Amino acid sequence: MRSRIGLVLSGGSVRAAAQIGVLKALEEYCLEPEVVVGTSGGAIVAALYAGGLSARQLEELFLAYSSSKGEIVDLNWKGAILALLTWDVRLLSGAVRGVGLEKIIARSLPVNSFKELSKCDLLIPAVNLNNGQQTVFCEPEKLGLTLENGEYAGYPVRSDLTISQAVRASISIPGIFVPAVFDDAQGECYVDGGLRDGYPINIAVRLGRAGRIIGVNLGYAGMRRDCVSAAGPVEILSQSLDIMMRAQYEDRLSDPALSQSQIMTINPLIYDIGTFEVEYIPAMISRGYAVAVRLFREWELKAGDERNRQLFFGKFRGFRDFPAKNSPYFQELLANQIKKTQRVLPAPQRLEPTWAYS
Repeated sequence: MRSRIGLVLSGGSVRAAAQIGVLKALEEYCLEPEVVVGTSGGAIVAALYAGGLSARQLEELFLAYSSSKGEIVDLNWKGAILALLTWDVRLLSGAVRGVGLEKIIARSLPVNSFKELSKCDLLIPAVNLNNGQQTVFCEPEKLGLTLENGEYAGYPVRSDLTISQAVRASISIPGIFVPAVFDDAQGECYVDGGLRDGYPINIAVRLGRAGRIIGVNLGYAGMRRDCVSAAGPVEILSQSLDIMMRAQYEDRLSDPALSQSQIMTINPLIYDIGTFEVEYIPAMISRGYAVAVRLFREWELKAGDERNRQLFFGKFRGFRDFPAKNSPYFQELLANQIKKTQRVLPAPQRLEPTWAYS
């Protein structure tokens, strides 16, 4: 089990589109994962991929909504109006409802529950706002996990929610999204999984039983980002979570459970795209693909070669980052941010993907 390949997708809001580009490269180089873990924005990509969509279908779906911000960002007008009328800010628990995204994911998936997954295993973490615990949504039986009082390795585990509900819980950035509350007996309230672990490699190892991991970490990589305070509260919070993610990742490297694992972390180093700037989705997909392909080519892998699994993980031990910090390619990516190099074309009329499920 520990030889399984895991894919870990970090948070990063709309920048998760870059993860689709990495998935395209993984499929092209025969490095498809057997277990996928995604949190926050990465939970969207992870759920759709594990649910049966190919990287090409994922790209088509994201491109279809790159011109439909209104469908994705369903503003919480009711809460805002009630808060204004009553002067009670407690009635505004978030600026975005998150229901729109949940519905898009539900109708894009060929399956609804974790039990129905057949392509690969899926784990989605979120944070229980009531008790502060990191809850993992998955199907424990498929993963071979024996729960004690509903927990495994200290993580509360739930399998009763639908995949789209689990994603809705994991993307709920505090203060931006309304916390996720579902009409069930437990009545728990969930917020963004990145609050506790924005790049959940430990969940892939401990619960996903993966010993060989390729991760896409979209978080802060130590670079200076100017004028964050002038970008508004959403970007201030987003940058704060990214900084937290970096500290969490550094802490995870000392986790004894990960010491025998091989973990390659890819970071496309995108930091100039705002939380809801969906118009840059095409460029971010291209960026993720280009960075992953460069890694595989530098390591002398060949597209379509079934031996790549053994070749790739035979080239390193422990933890590796690509690009390596302060390497020429690292500096090149930092210097060529998407907004500086891409011109956004007029948005075309959105068309439903031809394969969309009802």
